[in-house]
Amino acid sequence: MESNIHHPRLRIGKVNLDIFPYWVGLLLIGILYGLIGAFVVLRDGLQVTGLSNKVPWGLWISIDLSSIALGGSAFVFGVIVYLLKLKRFEVIGKLAVLLGFLAYSTAGMVLLFDLGQPLRFWHPVVFWQPHSLLWEVTMCVVLYLGVLVAEMIPIVVDHPFFNDHALHEKYKILKTVTAVAKKLAHWFHKFGFVLAILGLSLSLLHQASLGATYSVLYGRGIWFNPSAPVQFVLSAMSGGIALLFFLGVIVFRVMRPGLVEDDVLIDVARLSGGVTLLLTYLRVWDWAVTNYYSFDRNISLQTEALNAIAPYSLSFWLGQVLLPVIAGSVLLAARSVKNFRYLMAFSVIPIFAAILTRWNYNFSGLIATPTYDPYTPVIVVNSYAPTWVEFSVAALVISYWLLMFSFAARYLPFQSSRHE
Repeated sequence: MESNIHHPRLRIGKVNLDIFPYWVGLLLIGILYGLIGAFVVLRDGLQVTGLSNKVPWGLWISIDLSSIALGGSAFVFGVIVYLLKLKRFEVIGKLAVLLGFLAYSTAGMVLLFDLGQPLRFWHPVVFWQPHSLLWEVTMCVVLYLGVLVAEMIPIVVDHPFFNDHALHEKYKILKTVTAVAKKLAHWFHKFGFVLAILGLSLSLLHQASLGATYSVLYGRGIWFNPSAPVQFVLSAMSGGIALLFFLGVIVFRVMRPGLVEDDVLIDVARLSGGVTLLLTYLRVWDWAVTNYYSFDRNISLQTEALNAIAPYSLSFWLGQVLLPVIAGSVLLAARSVKNFRYLMAFSVIPIFAAILTRWNYNFSGLIATPTYDPYTPVIVVNSYAPTWVEFSVAALVISYWLLMFSFAARYLPFQSSRHE
């Protein structure tokens, strides 16, 4: 199976160059740079960042929320493959599981630095706070990461290394470990429908709760509305499925041609387009309800303050309405377009819109914060600028994501050797 994987190469003159070692070297440099920043923040605490009591969430949380959103295809295709029994999506569903695992492990790495007390990461599991939305999100993320690990084991075990490799006879411990791994993979694959139900439940709970969190934050108002939980779920589906399509074309059309039919990839694009249009429709209605059919003085003042310091309204209408409508329409019509280069280009827009949504939710209510005087509302404009340490840790987690995906795309067969 491994020999059927086509490795992308770069042709320079008469030289046909394998770019993979250079790409890995570049990512390792990013990880080393990130480890420097990680050491500084773990040694000195959050005082080395640009965060403050007024703006306690910054670049790291934006990356955390964005990575979780872009892993949204995992629970969607768990339902499609194991509950709806659409087996033609099984192979690309494995890629969705990989993206989900990378997304949630990346989010865990980010939170380790953002907590301020990283050695207390286990406290939410032991000291329950059932009235806290963030506690519920934390528990769902921890449990769902466990579900994703269980779903990843059968995918990894499909690698030829786990089938009578020469090293197994040389090192008996490897033979024992692979035998245990294969047995676990068999059981996890057998109960895939149970994992799919758990994944769906946990994902819907924490994605929706992330949207609901902004109803209780200091500075709430400009972004929170009753449909925010639904928008967070749809945004994760839109951006996550778009990322799955984009990377699916690379993994299954470039590197493994023929493993996944083009019609399957086109259906993934159409699903992303449909969800993107539904999300945009809901988003525009929410804007109308908040800004047109009713009037909130605080929201009006917050919007004015944000427009004075940044292209806030432009980012909404362009990045979260106009471009997603165009991209969603093109992706929904993927059967007519059929040009994968065009479809890949348009699939970038829902990915960007999902990230922009998290960025705006994270900062808007914190940068322009209203007071709570109902008679003379005042907007306090705060400031935030990430320090080099924050960019360093960001480089660490992003390089980790890219490195793990690169190894998986190059070496994992994504083709089951089992015949259940």
